[in-house]
Amino acid sequence: MKILITAERAYSLAFSSEEPYSPSVITEADIATAESRYLLPIVGEELYAALSRYASLKTEYVEPMLAAWVRYIVEPHLATRCCSCYAEGRITEAVNDHTERVMRALREKARALTRRLSDHLNAHSADYAEYNPQTNPLNRCFIHGNIVQVY
Repeated sequence: MKILITAERAYSLAFSSEEPYSPSVITEADIATAESRYLLPIVGEELYAALSRYASLKTEYVEPMLAAWVRYIVEPHLATRCCSCYAEGRITEAVNDHTERVMRALREKARALTRRLSDHLNAHSADYAEYNPQTNPLNRCFIHGNIVQVY
């Protein structure tokens, strides 16, 4: 499976050193899911295939965005692995509320990094011959507060 970022790199970008996890919580399938769901629609297939030629784009914009979406994807699984209240069957409303807040914060962070990548590509589209701004869905619609606005 070809992926653009390693689990170790995604982990270093998305998790803090205080968290009790290791990069092994991230699988190649998690990364591939993030790439296909969140990166490919923005950059398009041509630029996706050529990303290895654009090192600064990849390290400054693509990798942080992918890492944020990978964290969003794996977060629900982390809670069930590490929280003793899940093992004992004591999921409370407070735990559910906390989980919802965490997921919302992770999603907003990932969306902000996605918008950052999109804005960079649009501002520097002449630098990336493979990028077509017309295929970028963020140039045609905006999602805010779970409301989709199409331009």
